[in-house]
Amino acid sequence: MAASSGRIVCPRCGANNFDTASFCWKCQSPLSGTAPIVGNPPPRAGTSEAGRAYVPPTVLAGDEGMAKRAALWLAITLPYVGLPIGWAFMMMSDNRQRQQIGRFCVLWSCVAMVFHLLLLFVGLQSLTSMLSSLPSLIHSLQGANGGGLGGN
Repeated sequence: MAASSGRIVCPRCGANNFDTASFCWKCQSPLSGTAPIVGNPPPRAGTSEAGRAYVPPTVLAGDEGMAKRAALWLAITLPYVGLPIGWAFMMMSDNRQRQQIGRFCVLWSCVAMVFHLLLLFVGLQSLTSMLSSLPSLIHSLQGANGGGLGGN
C-alpha cells in the first residue's frame, strides 16, 4: 500500500490529507494552493465536479457562541448525558476550541447535577411527609364516612 498515493501534505501542520480535501483535517487550513504528492486520481463518488469533497461551511468556520449555547442547553437539560460528552470533547480532541467547549459542558453539567440532586432531595422529603400523613387522612375519612369506605 502506497502511503503517499493521492495525498496532500498540509503546508501548515504537515498532516497527511486526501487529495480531494479542500481543508486540512487537523488544522483546517486551506489546501487549495498545494499540489498532491502523486497525480490526481479520477473524481470519486460523492464529490463535486472538480473532484473536491463538499464540506459544509459550519464545519469549517465553527461558531464558538453557538457551540457554547448548545453545550449549555445539553448540560442543563440532560446533565448525565452532557458530562460524558464534555469529557469526550476535553480528552479526545486536539483542537483547543473543542477542549474549551468540553470544559464548559462539564462545568455546567456538574452545576445542573447539583441542582438536580437538590430538587430530588426536596421532592423525596415532601413525598415522605405526604406519605406519613396518609394513614391519618385515611382514618379521618373513615370516621367521617360512617366507619367504612363503602358508604352503606
